[in-house]
Amino acid sequence: QYQGEGVAEGLRDLRPGSSGYRNVSYEDGLLQPAYRLPTEAEWEFAALGLIGNSYAELITDRRTYPWDGHYTRNDNGRDRSYGNMNANFARGRGDYMGVAGSLNDGAAATAAVYQYAPNDYGLYNMSGNVNEWCLDVYRPLSAMDAEEFRPYRGNVYRTKQLNSEGQIADKFDYVVYDIDAVDADLKAYQKAAAKNFIDEEQNLVDNVFTYIESAKADRKLKRNEESQEQMAEGQEIILDSDLLVAPDLLKIFTSNISSNPGELRYRDVTVEESLERDNYREADNIDYRDGDFESSIYYGDEGFEAEGSRMYGYGTTTMINNRSRVYKGGAWNDRSYWLSPGTRRFLDEDKASAAIGFRCAMDRMGSQVLAGPR
Repeated sequence: QYQGEGVAEGLRDLRPGSSGYRNVSYEDGLLQPAYRLPTEAEWEFAALGLIGNSYAELITDRRTYPWDGHYTRNDNGRDRSYGNMNANFARGRGDYMGVAGSLNDGAAATAAVYQYAPNDYGLYNMSGNVNEWCLDVYRPLSAMDAEEFRPYRGNVYRTKQLNSEGQIADKFDYVVYDIDAVDADLKAYQKAAAKNFIDEEQNLVDNVFTYIESAKADRKLKRNEESQEQMAEGQEIILDSDLLVAPDLLKIFTSNISSNPGELRYRDVTVEESLERDNYREADNIDYRDGDFESSIYYGDEGFEAEGSRMYGYGTTTMINNRSRVYKGGAWNDRSYWLSPGTRRFLDEDKASAAIGFRCAMDRMGSQVLAGPR
């Protein structure tokens, strides 16, 4: 088969002696679904691995952990690793690996991936070592909200933006910023650092806020491109500044980029185009029946009916909001309670921790078993 020389429009080729570009190959995965985080239901199903305790649609034994038994140690008397820890976790206060000379899990912090045996699905470290992010937005009663196939909280339905001729609109040729997120982060930064500002730094922040307000005004008039131009100009004055706060302000902008040049334009679906749908009307369903105004104690009081009237008082009575994501699994610094796949915690999706990692999932259609036709 003829294989043409890679051209400038191809992918970069870093192999020695190449022309610098190459053609797309099967291994690039362009025809495969995109990687994503697993949902909480998917993660818990994979962690328990009950396939090893099932026979002819009968689950013979449930599990507390990804392994059989009620202990965190190996209780198989016939195994040479009898008595050893099954995962990397903290046994007690300050006890991250045991006493020198007889370490229980062998690692003060994270351990090697293959340090412990996999579960029945062949997955390593589904308990211990590090926690893992899930795709779900956290709610305290998620397990009671739905028990059907693949429950998930966090849907925001979007569709491709079309032009006046009904065709897919041209791709972005400019950077798109999340205006509200930039505004909120900049206000938080100003509140924390204002007492240390010199006059020039305060003037710079005020000027940036001026551009943000102009961007909001343009967005309200549905002049989206003009609003992003205002944001770009606000970032430009930061780049031109040599003040000490400039890198911090620039990070606020770069951390809240929604789309980059070359990406397709998407928008939230509208109520009008969803009238004939049975499963949803509004685009944002994160708060559905748990967090929206209808779920709050103020339901029925028109004085509280506003976009900001929510069930959860973020920052006042709780740290739960629509950016709180679930993480599970337990880590090297957690007690054994958190090793059970049923336990769950949350953290803001923009935060990070030395005890939280992730693994990827991929959508798959068709039968769940690689078997022939019945």
